Amino acid sequence: MPDNIVAVPEYYSLTAALTRWQQVAFAILKEMNLIMTHGYMLSGTGSNIYVQNLCRALAEMGHHIHLLCQEADPLTFDFVNGHYRVGEGSVEMLGEKAPPYPGSCSVYQPEIGDLLPVYVYDDYPGWRVKTFLDLSETEFENYVTKNVAAVRAVLKYSEATGAVTNHSVPGPEIMRQALAGTGVPYVSIVHGSCLQYVARRSKFYMQVANSGLSEATSIVALSTHSAGTIAEDFPHLEGLTIALPGGVDTSLFRPGALDPHVTETLIGGPGRGPEQTESLREVLDRFSEMGSAADLARELKAISNRYEPRRHDTDAGVRIRKLLDGDEPVILYVGKLIHSKGVHCLLSAFARVRRETYARLLVIGYGTFREGLEALIFALSTGNRRVVELLANHGRLFEGGQDSAMEHFEVTKELIDDAAGMVKDVEFVGPLYHAELARVLPAAEVGVVPSIFPETFGLVAAELAASSVPPFVADHSGLREAGGFVGRGLPFDVQVSLQGDFGDNLAQALAAYLALPAEERQRCREIVRRNSVEDLSWGSLAGRMAEIAGGKAPMDRTR
Repeated sequence: MPDNIVAVPEYYSLTAALTRWQQVAFAILKEMNLIMTHGYMLSGTGSNIYVQNLCRALAEMGHHIHLLCQEADPLTFDFVNGHYRVGEGSVEMLGEKAPPYPGSCSVYQPEIGDLLPVYVYDDYPGWRVKTFLDLSETEFENYVTKNVAAVRAVLKYSEATGAVTNHSVPGPEIMRQALAGTGVPYVSIVHGSCLQYVARRSKFYMQVANSGLSEATSIVALSTHSAGTIAEDFPHLEGLTIALPGGVDTSLFRPGALDPHVTETLIGGPGRGPEQTESLREVLDRFSEMGSAADLARELKAISNRYEPRRHDTDAGVRIRKLLDGDEPVILYVGKLIHSKGVHCLLSAFARVRRETYARLLVIGYGTFREGLEALIFALSTGNRRVVELLANHGRLFEGGQDSAMEHFEVTKELIDDAAGMVKDVEFVGPLYHAELARVLPAAEVGVVPSIFPETFGLVAAELAASSVPPFVADHSGLREAGGFVGRGLPFDVQVSLQGDFGDNLAQALAAYLALPAEERQRCREIVRRNSVEDLSWGSLAGRMAEIAGGKAPMDRTR
């Protein structure tokens, strides 16, 4: 082990993770009244879905949650029974419904103006978006001040006796200021993107994180990798940190949830349509002989501005149903379409295996890199090497970032030859949210989580496994850990190395799996489903979280 890596306990199942701390069975606490801060929405990203699932599970267990976030339509979620707006010292009810569970969850929207600070840039309709690193001092202070006032107002209104924060910046600092002098303790859950994209790139935000986390009674990391990152950045907080893996709703994501008729609901709407595809073809034709990367990026951005990226494509249902009704194996990606998620590496791998496996690739998600990825497929498929090289050499420029090359991607004659005609085998369909996604996932033969940037935990890998779909994951950070959970007992490793040619490594893993006999693949599907249910169900994880929030966290976190 390298000297700069902090050793932390490594658990191979949730049961082991819990029982090693104490040699007694933990008891779920009686009814609790908790404030929770999140700051964002309840779907579309890993942390949003994590918070959604955690609140639902806590409500199912009989606890009462008062969640501060910016979800615009919270009453559409089954577990939410109250919707409030929080101004300066005031709480106004906007709507309510009967709670479906023994407990309850009320959502409070703090009034913070039109500016939404984020860790990784993306467009949010109705918001003026800036990354935390781009905020002025005044903008940051205003954001914190308004949220502190909101927490204090909800604390008074709800009479909560405990608190939970999400993200390391600025949630813990907001909670520290808001709860000062009240005697109400708080637990901080650290998600990956905040530390990796913000705190580690700014001395100021590292100080903000340290200030807030230092006053927490416990810090929850979503993997042992994440716990090690916290220990590296804040050695004095290592004793407060507990590694508790992310979870999955195994009653929603299950093999029996497959329902091809869900595609009938995925028609029309404001999402991307055939007209954008035709515009893209025309743009790429023009750039086959001349035009700069910056000009191409502007053209692709203009196309993305013509549709709502957070809605499924207008013809998504038709194209998904065609895949479901076909005999070819489906390789599946679900997640954000940004450079760091490594979808371009998956496209490279797919080009190499599609002919020998007869597979099809289904890509579900949204993000600022979508048009760049769509352009890459068309350019590879038509042998437009000039455009392929523009995209590869200036990759992040096409998601609105700095001009830099795609990582783990090499343009070769072999790749161009392998990709000829590939566009007919790849379907980008926009995002699907959990109610629809769970009814599509079991149709896939295999999933891929190819992120090339550190991840706290592989939530998508857990959802795939719960749906009985073996997932291959990049072999690093929390993805390695997620792969260890869901892949236990398989006759092959689901972790794929980034060393050497990542695309080729992925291709070899996919080809080998798809070459297995059908009965062997079925056995693999049963194994990953069983592992997911045993180790990653939300009922067990929420019970542990309630115990931590209630001050029952064990002192010894290493046994």
